[in-house]
Amino acid sequence: MKKYFLIGLLAIAAGKISAQRFLSEVFPAVIKTSNVTYASNFSVLTGTPTLTALTMDVYEPGGAPDPLLHRPLIILMHPGSFLPTYINMSPTGSRTDSAIVEMSTRFAKRGYVVAAMSYRLGNNPFVSGGGINLDIRKGTFIQAIYRAMQDAKSCVRFFREDEAAANAYKIDSNKVILGGTGSGGFVALAYATLNNFAEIAIPKLISANTIGPPYNFTANQPYINIAQQGDFDGYGGSATVNFPNNSPGHNNSVQFVFNIGGALCDNSWLAAGDVPMVGFHVIGDPYTPYTNGMELVPSTGDTIMQVSGSYDVLHIADISGNNNCFVNAGFSDAYTQHANTLNNGNDGLFPFATIPSAQVAPWEWYDSLATVAGAQAAGVLNGGMIYHDAVLDNPGMSKVKALAYIDTIMGYLNPRIVYCLNLSVGISENEPSNQQVTVYPNPAESAIFIKTQNENDLISFISINDITGKSVRRIENIQRAFYKIDRKGLLPGIYFVKVGFEKSTVVRKIILN
Repeated sequence: MKKYFLIGLLAIAAGKISAQRFLSEVFPAVIKTSNVTYASNFSVLTGTPTLTALTMDVYEPGGAPDPLLHRPLIILMHPGSFLPTYINMSPTGSRTDSAIVEMSTRFAKRGYVVAAMSYRLGNNPFVSGGGINLDIRKGTFIQAIYRAMQDAKSCVRFFREDEAAANAYKIDSNKVILGGTGSGGFVALAYATLNNFAEIAIPKLISANTIGPPYNFTANQPYINIAQQGDFDGYGGSATVNFPNNSPGHNNSVQFVFNIGGALCDNSWLAAGDVPMVGFHVIGDPYTPYTNGMELVPSTGDTIMQVSGSYDVLHIADISGNNNCFVNAGFSDAYTQHANTLNNGNDGLFPFATIPSAQVAPWEWYDSLATVAGAQAAGVLNGGMIYHDAVLDNPGMSKVKALAYIDTIMGYLNPRIVYCLNLSVGISENEPSNQQVTVYPNPAESAIFIKTQNENDLISFISINDITGKSVRRIENIQRAFYKIDRKGLLPGIYFVKVGFEKSTVVRKIILN
């Protein structure tokens, strides 16, 4: 059996997972609204700044009524080296990539609202060698991340502006999650960490040469010129380079970030107080390092700059205390157990140890005929070579393989989002009958006490489930109105105590310190 089947089937080893919102797919369908404009800004893809509409596809839970009026929002950003699909010498690079659509659909079926957003493109990784060409590769790369970060902030503000008015998408602005794959992961990590001018004035982000249009780099000055390109939030700048009027005045903070196969341009950006984050990374990724190393241009092998991969990012996030909301949660599911055999104690990091080890984005899949036809339509004549090279980087590429990896991403990521954002997973805590039950103390230390208000209401059973829905303790045939449960090794975290009676059940959420 191949490695990716083992990864995809880890859920079986964990036992049956109950259908709980945000952890399981509880909605049978999704409602997809395509091409929603969330902002406008100047694209530099052709070299001349052109005001362009920025769009997204919004996925919402469907197929059944949704009782929640305020739902957590996930904004998901695609890969693609900051160039259009095929132009980037890859069959992926847009919000309609198979993996982006699949993940957006899965998140929406779990009860999230998902915005698969496009962002401004424009990068020149194809000039080879050092000197001026190295400046061009580095400068256009960091500028592309910066523009996309501004766009993502505009997208967050769009939803907060909508929530303050009609709230057409029924989002909860206190629970916004930002994630990305590949270059989208670079953007997500920059969004979470880049907030100080000094962070873009570090030596590796300063141009060694003065280079004229369309780059306009100045020797001994940062590649990012805030006076021209606007500030970190997308305000200010030159009127012909940055459009600042994208839902101004609304907050663009996020509460959680995840990265799939991306990296952080410099680990000095990451500091205590940044939001919690989770990372997924192929250990042997040949272009974006798992630890700290050189980011390479996939099609040429030229260097871009030293970056910090997911291992370094999650290590710093953990020791900085940013992930304290889940590092002591006591997750014991199969995904966590597998990750912990590889991540050297860095909770929130899921390393993929692939066979062969050098692989790129095994969660993606693509079709040979569609790649050739799409490349031709884009004016690229070597679609066959693009497909061939992509398969070399993703050995055994198939939809089955990709879905197995996406199973793992969902299984590891969602419990941590739920735990950190304290999302209700859909177990009702309302009284379904006349039974009144007290579960105390809360938080608890060494024991949990369950007491019914009426001594004639006898408890039949008690079941304790962890945050993933897994049953960790069950006591049958109690037939008492009062019961004490010794903790007996239950790890710290959030649990759901289900108290069963002859004809009804009551559920209470409790925290174990």
